[in-house]
This record gives sequence, C-alpha cells and structure tokens, in this order.
Amino acid sequence: MTGTNQPPPPLWTWRVHPAAKRPRAALFAGAVILGFSLVAAWTFGHFGWGVLSAAVLFASLNQFFLPSTFAIDESGVSANFPFGSRRMEWKHVRRVESGAYGVALSMSLRRTWLNARRELRLPLGDDRERTLKLIRSHLPPELT
Repeated sequence: MTGTNQPPPPLWTWRVHPAAKRPRAALFAGAVILGFSLVAAWTFGHFGWGVLSAAVLFASLNQFFLPSTFAIDESGVSANFPFGSRRMEWKHVRRVESGAYGVALSMSLRRTWLNARRELRLPLGDDRERTLKLIRSHLPPELT
C-alpha cells in the first residue's frame, strides 16, 4: 500500500458482463423474475409487492445482469461490483480454486459454508490466459 491508503496502479484490468455474453440465460432469468413478481403481485393483491419482488430478485442477480470490473496490482486484486466492491491482498490468499469460468481466491485453507465473506471469485473475462498468468505470478509456489 502507498502512504495514502490507495492500492498501487493496476497491472491488468478487465470487465465482465455475463448477461451480455449469455443473452439466452439473461432472457430466461428476466422471465423468471417477471413470473415470480407477477405471482407475488397477484397473491398479495397489490402491484407494489410485485415491484418489490422484482427489485429484490434483480438485486440478488446484479453481478450477472450488470457489468463488473476487476483489477490486479502488486499488492492484491480488486473487484468493483454494481452494488459494492471487494479487495483481497495477495498475502491473505490461502487457497486457490480454478473453474471453467473463473478463479476463487480464499483466505481459508479449506472450503466451508462460511466462505462467502472470506473469498473472492474472479471471472476471467476474454483474456483468460493473461489473467491466470498474472494471478499465478503473485501467489506462492505451493498455491499455483
């Protein structure tokens, strides 16, 4: 960290927008949200419940519907989501899991149901190889 508590300049930044990459899935998710919202409005007898239902369901899927930006720098990785941001320093990473769509960096040695706040999931974006190479270059050899 620099003296002003700002992270160092990014080495690599990328942006992901899953709904734009998977329009059929986005359409299906939107239809499900609309369906549940109509059922809520009809069941409770007021359209306000339908609007509330749609807002809650959309918010729960915000990282799918809206773009997110990720950045790797010398001290860690940052994620800027539509409704918040997260940062994980390299020195806190204890476990790495790679998957088909991304990488999960975790502060826990093993997977538990409590990991939601102790891990950062990074979708790899279009330049998968460059992103993986940069992540691996900042991890200790036992984690790569």
